[in-house]
Amino acid sequence: MITTMGTESTTTRMSLGARIARVVGVIIIVLIAPMVIAYVVAGPGAAAATLMGIVATVSACVRSGWHRAAWMVPLIGAYAVVTSMVGYGWGWVIVMGFVGLTAGIGFPSGAMSALLYAGLVPAMVTEVVSTRDALLTGLFAVLGSALGVLLGKRLGTKPTVPGNEKWAGHEATSGALVAALFVAGTSIAVATGMPHGYWVALTLIVVIPPVAQGDDTKRGRERLIGTIGGLLIVIPLSLIPLPQWAFYLIGFALLVPAFAIMKKNYTYYAFFESAAVVMLVSAGNDLVGLDAARIEASAIGVALVAVAAVAIAWGVRHVTASDAPTKALAP
Repeated sequence: MITTMGTESTTTRMSLGARIARVVGVIIIVLIAPMVIAYVVAGPGAAAATLMGIVATVSACVRSGWHRAAWMVPLIGAYAVVTSMVGYGWGWVIVMGFVGLTAGIGFPSGAMSALLYAGLVPAMVTEVVSTRDALLTGLFAVLGSALGVLLGKRLGTKPTVPGNEKWAGHEATSGALVAALFVAGTSIAVATGMPHGYWVALTLIVVIPPVAQGDDTKRGRERLIGTIGGLLIVIPLSLIPLPQWAFYLIGFALLVPAFAIMKKNYTYYAFFESAAVVMLVSAGNDLVGLDAARIEASAIGVALVAVAAVAIAWGVRHVTASDAPTKALAP
């Protein structure tokens, strides 16, 4: 409430405790309840797809704008159907390569983050299911994604965010670069038979946007620091053999401070949000054992991110600058 008397005004703001209570209520109503409904109606695969659809589009709303997140809704549904039918194999590699290709092409326009987060659903699929179950999974992924867009808009995210204008006219190059990173990482995982190869794709999805745009603006640096910090803290925790419900509990708990401070401190938001995504994807895959394959997959993802950082930094320096401004406009 804002009260004006003469030239003075006072603003009554929601307290931190009230804001946290509101966020908890939103998480229960908008995330947990739809996931439970999907589980009852169509099983664990649909429940996981619903949850990841919501998380992916909310993250995309924050990082790319809710207009671009809305574009993701049918794409996430298609990814869910296709990957549910091809499972974890070479078909999965093709899907993840397409995720990288579209995201890279969207880099100059600011759509990279949205298109990468659309890959959360195919990143977590590990088993082949029947056509009926695949279609149900796709349906609930679409419903969850649409709900996530509404939530992101409700949280006050922008319709769109600027992209990196240095890359204008070089969409094919950025698309090929990001696609190559995904294809290389997922191919190694599939060829070596890693049961936890989704970690490779997840690491690339979460870290590429801040690496790609982290050097150009204050917001980009905040995103980079927060994301890497969140991963460094939570990846060791996610390797502890915990029951599946504990992964969900930790993931939902991490979303509370993320949503509560998203408009106050972007570094902390990126920290908690990236950590929450890792824990929720871990829970969705029901991979709770500590083994060498999971650690190896994480190492491959980290190595590819290092390659991505060098390649993208080189590309930003060497793209044709004659028709591009000297400063990128990362959100």
